[in-house]
Amino acid sequence: MNLGRGAAVLLLLSACGAVGAPSTDAALPSVVLRSDLPAWATGPGSPPRFGFWGLNGHVTPEGFADLRARFGLGIFQVASEDPGWTVGTLLPMVRAAGLQVTLRLTGDHERYTTPDGDFDLAAWKAELDRWDPAALALFIADGTLAGHMLLDDVRTFPGRAPDAATLDELARYSQSRLPGLLTYVREQATKLPKPADGRYHHLDAQVNQYEAAEGDVVAYARREAAAAHALDLGVINGLNIADGGDGSAAHAGWRADHSPMTAAEITRYGAVLADVPSCGMFLAWEYDGEERWTDGSIGADWFDAPDRQAALRALADRVAAHPPIQLRRPDPPPH
Repeated sequence: MNLGRGAAVLLLLSACGAVGAPSTDAALPSVVLRSDLPAWATGPGSPPRFGFWGLNGHVTPEGFADLRARFGLGIFQVASEDPGWTVGTLLPMVRAAGLQVTLRLTGDHERYTTPDGDFDLAAWKAELDRWDPAALALFIADGTLAGHMLLDDVRTFPGRAPDAATLDELARYSQSRLPGLLTYVREQATKLPKPADGRYHHLDAQVNQYEAAEGDVVAYARREAAAAHALDLGVINGLNIADGGDGSAAHAGWRADHSPMTAAEITRYGAVLADVPSCGMFLAWEYDGEERWTDGSIGADWFDAPDRQAALRALADRVAAHPPIQLRRPDPPPH
């Protein structure tokens, strides 16, 4: 991290200490923060928000109010390919509910993949060009539209995936079209391509979406925060609640050979990741009221169980206790 983005204060995460970040739920495990991991720049504004990917079946005024009351919903991520509906319906509804949203604006991979399976930069830019910057500007200015997820699953192109220079160019182009809007990609920091000079210059942030298969959560948090720091990127942490459990749920998740997280897992993993000093947003994948898991159940029903609902609400409160974090890079000085 350079000095323009924040001080490089180092912090250590230890899951067995007795002193932790503020929590509204005494049942959450405490996490000691000492000096061996980087902090990000704190600043004015609201604390990080907690939310979900998806929300199918709940994108209504009543659905937003329900999820805000039960889960402490503050933000969500959704893919939108319809500018008219997004500007005319979705964003005004999000604003009226007092929520924020981040959007993927360029569709799925097939829209910007060449016949050889390579990422197609020109096609991606053409997809973004379908959006009218003026129509989104007011929602960016008031914080309703809080981020642009440039790419999902950066490394899953069958041919050549975008390299670091290309990811930075996506961010630069997005910022030229939609000034003031946070840019990020869903890829954990240790798996992102490395820029030639070691640091990103336009991309603002990345997502660390933890699942139990990644191993010890404290080691994961330490490793990913340090890697993001080295790349000069902000941190969005999260949990793969639908498919990232350790098997103790004894229930199939979104995929038949995976498991959702239990309340105990949400509590244990979430406390560590929410307390990472550089965490500026927390997104859990996913809460979906329409999509069926492999056993035929609706995914959201698993998390509506009282113990899991309570664990997610306590996690949202813990995220809200985090100091405000500036994820977006400062605007360059005027020429």
